[in-house]
Amino acid sequence: MKKLSFLFLLLACAGALNAQRYLDQVFSQASKTTRIYGSNFTALTLPVTGHTMRQPLVMNVYEPTGDTEAERPLIIYLHTGNLLPYPQNGACGGTINDSATVEIATRLAKMGYVVAVADYRLGWNPLANDPTTGELTRRSTLINAAYRGVQDIRTCIRYFKRNFAIGANEFRVDTSKIVVWGQGTGGYLSLAAASLDAYSEIITTSIPHKFEIPAPPPTNWIPMVLEAYNGNIYGTSGPGISDAFFNQITGGAFPIGDTLAVSNHPGYSSDFHLAVNMGGALGDSLWIEDGGMPIISFHNPNDPLAPCGTDIFIVPTTGDPVLEVSGSCDVQSIQKKFGNNNIFNGIPDNVDPYGNVADSRNGGRNGLFLLPAAPDASLWDWFAAPMSPAGGTCNTNSSIARAYIDTIVGYFAPRACLALGLGCGFTDTKELTQFEAGVSVAPVPATDAINFSAKEMIRHINIYDMNGRLVKSQMSVNAENFTMQRGTLQNGLYIAEIRFEQGFVKRKIVFSN
Repeated sequence: MKKLSFLFLLLACAGALNAQRYLDQVFSQASKTTRIYGSNFTALTLPVTGHTMRQPLVMNVYEPTGDTEAERPLIIYLHTGNLLPYPQNGACGGTINDSATVEIATRLAKMGYVVAVADYRLGWNPLANDPTTGELTRRSTLINAAYRGVQDIRTCIRYFKRNFAIGANEFRVDTSKIVVWGQGTGGYLSLAAASLDAYSEIITTSIPHKFEIPAPPPTNWIPMVLEAYNGNIYGTSGPGISDAFFNQITGGAFPIGDTLAVSNHPGYSSDFHLAVNMGGALGDSLWIEDGGMPIISFHNPNDPLAPCGTDIFIVPTTGDPVLEVSGSCDVQSIQKKFGNNNIFNGIPDNVDPYGNVADSRNGGRNGLFLLPAAPDASLWDWFAAPMSPAGGTCNTNSSIARAYIDTIVGYFAPRACLALGLGCGFTDTKELTQFEAGVSVAPVPATDAINFSAKEMIRHINIYDMNGRLVKSQMSVNAENFTMQRGTLQNGLYIAEIRFEQGFVKRKIVFSN
């Protein structure tokens, strides 16, 4: 009877290991917590009050229910919405509670991530239609809105890093593994945050004076975004502007001392490590640099709101031109030229079912998934309460939208494992016998630590619980002998996956008091 029970346990464990944390959903539920991650001044109040007002910046944080991992990678997720409030934005959504946003965040949390769906400041003037100044006004107010969005993304990152540094770490986040993921308009922001790291780049653009306003001599040109009024590009400095200069740049339209910037969580890094763009575009292609972070992009090549190449972005509701932008196709071509996505190379087919499909369409630009050409901008979206913005109709077919989300999450998962160093260990897929590798594991059972030795160099060690969840990982062992401390692992049976250059070996290990 004992032999049969033990055999059943091993079979159950083998089945669980077919699902792997960060590649599959290994948790059955996700929980949601709402938090305020900062505050800043919004331009939305200008048409009503004549001055800016401070608003809270809110996020919904999704976590895997029942997870015991001490530190988890973080995804900051940005919703769509044309940088205007819903439903005035003429879109079918635009909030942190949109159907597709909640669906993707929940799935990622069930895979082991912490996902912060973050709201950000809105407001620009898409309806400016003066024959002489209309296009310039639309462009200026849009670039200012995007600038505020980038500041808010970095504020959210620093919220988590401060929370970690002061010892709270409420959401048990690994601050060395952060993703910024943008959907639709959020994709514009994730690309900008990934590439725009210096204020000077706003005026170093592919088109001269693209983000500048004509001014009388001797100035001639004034940047559309002014650090003294808008704060720095990280959102860590407040205004520093004289009354006279304020009057000059605003034309006396706003009260003296009005601002669009206060400092949030200064003294902490705003860095992140992977960008994801769903149907967004970049304000200027020159912002991407050699050595930049990896980027994953999803794009409908017929997207009417965001070009896949380089073209003019138009106001969704009026069709008026705003500015030239570069979409996913051109962004990923530049990434390929610089080798910024090389870390995605070499993922085996058995963990990358969507890779071959992507490669058949993307022209060798690893990290780019071109979705089927369709008249709908965002194939992954659906809506519970249909409306008809701009004479259109909102999709209510959740089954079709979820099928696209299957593809998006499936293509993201193995690339994120590599880019973030999550210990997925799928670059060597041959299972070896313990005799081939000469593996020895002792003691069994162990109390405080366990020693791994082999006749080959050990590359990585992953520890899985009996539900197939990755509970401990040691990357870059690069030795024939290694002692792993028990840490927070509870008493019980685990599976150790010892990885070598030529394959891997699985061994049972036990911890007890």
